Amino acid sequence: MKIAVGAFSIECNSFAHGETTLDDFKKQIYVEKDSINRDSAGSSAEFAGAWDVLSAANVEIIPTLVATSSPRPPITSALLKEVCRQIVDAVPDDVDGVYLSLHGSAYCRDDEDPEGTLVEMLRKKIGTKPLIAISLDLHAYYTKKMLKNVDIATAYRTAPHIDLYETGARAAQILVSSLEQNLRPKTYRVEIPMITSAEQHDNTVAPFGPLIALCREAEKIPGVLTASLLPTQPWLDVEELGWKVIVTTSGEDVNGTPIAKRIADRVWKSRKEFMVTETLAPREALLQALSAPTLCAVSDMGDATNGGSPGDSTVLFREALTLDASGTFLLSIADKDGAEQAFATGIGNEITLSIGIGAPGSYNEATTFTGRVEKIAYRKIQYTHPATGGSFDDPGKAALIRVPGKTNPALEIFLVLHANPVRVIDPVIYELFDCDVQTFSAVQAKSPKGFKVGFARVTHDFRLANTPGPTTADLLTLEFHRRPVPLFPFERGFERG
Repeated sequence: MKIAVGAFSIECNSFAHGETTLDDFKKQIYVEKDSINRDSAGSSAEFAGAWDVLSAANVEIIPTLVATSSPRPPITSALLKEVCRQIVDAVPDDVDGVYLSLHGSAYCRDDEDPEGTLVEMLRKKIGTKPLIAISLDLHAYYTKKMLKNVDIATAYRTAPHIDLYETGARAAQILVSSLEQNLRPKTYRVEIPMITSAEQHDNTVAPFGPLIALCREAEKIPGVLTASLLPTQPWLDVEELGWKVIVTTSGEDVNGTPIAKRIADRVWKSRKEFMVTETLAPREALLQALSAPTLCAVSDMGDATNGGSPGDSTVLFREALTLDASGTFLLSIADKDGAEQAFATGIGNEITLSIGIGAPGSYNEATTFTGRVEKIAYRKIQYTHPATGGSFDDPGKAALIRVPGKTNPALEIFLVLHANPVRVIDPVIYELFDCDVQTFSAVQAKSPKGFKVGFARVTHDFRLANTPGPTTADLLTLEFHRRPVPLFPFERGFERG
């Protein structure tokens, strides 16, 4: 068998300023054709899992393109066009199947369904006979284009995401088995008119855990190859926004719609449970974190870089400057000009900077401060969070700056300024400067839930700060223009059709 493989993975945010370019991808993971190997996307990523299955099956693997990025603002049209061209052109006409590792939540201001466009172009080239299998993030927004053009689709079952390898392996195994048995798999989709903040998307506890378990139960039904629940990335202003259930069966003789609908019915009945919050006001979250007996991670929810926020919020930094508290607070802000100025200033020198580009009252409000450059760095980081597959990222020029609190000098703020946004879901951006993170009172994370796994090696204590920003937990404060209506919780009291 001849199977083409590739990856195109990025989680975008419609509400984040800026854009993600081809150069941004090339600073992270962008590997072409014969340069591709098992570990191109990370040794424990979906692509590695699929590669291992295909290698064990002795199929001929045709590499196309592996392009993956940290979550970012919307991608450019030029980037989408180039990714589609490289993947589609590299797939031979006589291919038996295709495996693609996709995120499922890419977004372009000119095309709100980039992955759908990719598989549509691919299907047009190879025709209807070859099978297309994709693996997805749990927060994918599986679209009509995907449904029409993909035969096999499966997604993560964990949040925080730790089953990347298994998900890729599952997609590839279903693809290989289907080809060997001359099956014609079919994927079914049921939509649920609801969207919620990712705060409660935790498969280890209720309400989300029991719902994910329904997918595993569904796979015990004869003919069901895989079932997935997709709570969807909530910070996307798209026409098909909302939770989805997707079920892939062995063919049209096994109808996956009733199976998906039963899961969707249970999800709908649980919808109000996903509105429960444990977030705190930013100031209170920071005070509690600083006064905790050991290191406490305080998550900047509105600036969740694993949800596509640019990482440029100054909210917690501004709060820390004015707190009448003591302790040490370690945090991260992406600010290109500020980072490069601090880098050029050099170690041991005092510097006065203005960071943030926002107007007064905005989440990234411009803030002026004076501090001392403690360390500088200019090298890539390698994530240790399981969801990253061991991938690398480029923070650009970076500096660690010690800033005394304005209200109480007994509070020392250690600010990591870096030129490019990175995911703050584990401590590696701080370890770039050889910081012993556990010696601090509080450390900033940037995600709704996923950071808990990444920071577990330094602390199990955390607070969730309900900060404003592109990934705010308060979805009703965002200006959606294209979302479907009705959609819970924007509209309440309606019943599903």
